Amino acid sequence: MAILPENHEFIDITKPLSDRTESWPGDIRFQRTETKSGGWIVSRLVMSTHSGTHMDAPRHRVEGGTTVDRIPPEKLIMPALVCSEAPDDFRGRAVLLPDGVTGAEAARLVSGGAVLVGTSAMSIDFGDCDEAHRILLGAGIPVVENLKLEGIEPGLYTLICLPLRIEGGDGSPVRAFLVRSRRS
Repeated sequence: MAILPENHEFIDITKPLSDRTESWPGDIRFQRTETKSGGWIVSRLVMSTHSGTHMDAPRHRVEGGTTVDRIPPEKLIMPALVCSEAPDDFRGRAVLLPDGVTGAEAARLVSGGAVLVGTSAMSIDFGDCDEAHRILLGAGIPVVENLKLEGIEPGLYTLICLPLRIEGGDGSPVRAFLVRSRRS
């Protein structure tokens, strides 16, 4: 039985994890080693909690901030706006952008009531600063980086973005989907 009515579709906005996955300079590169034994295949993974498409929990930048395992479900499944720049009306929604944001834009997202902020970029910060991370994570707003938004039409969707439940974690790889009504 399908979870969604027939007129809805899932769009996977997760970048795959492989030995070609980009990593932040100095961070642990993704590695997968496969072992075969007794007819079973088991993979060993080595990676950062910030590998591929991933969520930064407030704990990533804020001492004592919310850890990834404590982010409430309503911040993982919610209405989301895909847009080229932060819109005027986004209260109670995720905002998904193609690029990082400045500190001023991050402050506007916080004051405007964004629930989560995501980007196709490897970092939510625009340039060589960490101001957007400090502002968003400091306000308790999770950040999702390295999304696959190329070719996604701007508009309103439902975002499903599920991190691993890493106890005390500062972040986690995610599997992220947009859900929308199919066009007739």
